[in-house]
Amino acid sequence: MISPAPLRHRDTLLKASTAVGFTALASGLAAMVLLHATSGLNPAFDVISIHLYTPLGWLLPVSLGLFALGASAFALAARASGAPRWLSALLFVWSGCIALVALFPTDPPTASEYSPVHFVHRYAAFAAFCTMAGLGLAFSRWSRRTERCPELVARAVAACSWVAIVSLFVTSLPYGLDFVGAEAPWWADAAGFNQRMTVGSELVALAFLGGWLRRDSAEAVAAPARSVVRERVLAA
Repeated sequence: MISPAPLRHRDTLLKASTAVGFTALASGLAAMVLLHATSGLNPAFDVISIHLYTPLGWLLPVSLGLFALGASAFALAARASGAPRWLSALLFVWSGCIALVALFPTDPPTASEYSPVHFVHRYAAFAAFCTMAGLGLAFSRWSRRTERCPELVARAVAACSWVAIVSLFVTSLPYGLDFVGAEAPWWADAAGFNQRMTVGSELVALAFLGGWLRRDSAEAVAAPARSVVRERVLAA
């Protein structure tokens, strides 16, 4: 017979984790919007990282830290709900990479040479983008083999992942061409827009995952609870 006490504890943990996740994501997005609104920079051409050197630049690490917190909360929910282990692991990896991006700022635009801190920032961001894109594709493939995930959620996460991959390729293209001494095409100049497409699509994918975890977790807890009720009825 299953005791209802662990079920209630698990239900509380799952609800609290997803609530913290969505609160952190919403707060981080609000901080990011405020930062952009007061920066005076052109979002089409200026990348997100240099917003650190605007009047409210301190909002950048705050926003990124909140995104990392939200992903960590969803990772805990994934682990508690019985989702695949790789899902919670990759969410923690994404969270850790975003935390590195927040802790290691990019160099100011006036810097003549890149510092080691700048490279940590750059490659942690690249690792985070790749991690979430890969997570989304893996989740979509896994969802086709199980009935736990609605098709709409799986398709939305997959679409966001492909948008992130294409945007990341376009964002990274100028760096690769510069490395080989080639000139980047004109449409690659919109680095700010391309980067925001990557970040935005991955945040949307994260929100869909959080919504699925909240729904899936509630159903996972409800199923054993119904079993407990049936066992009590039969025992009576």
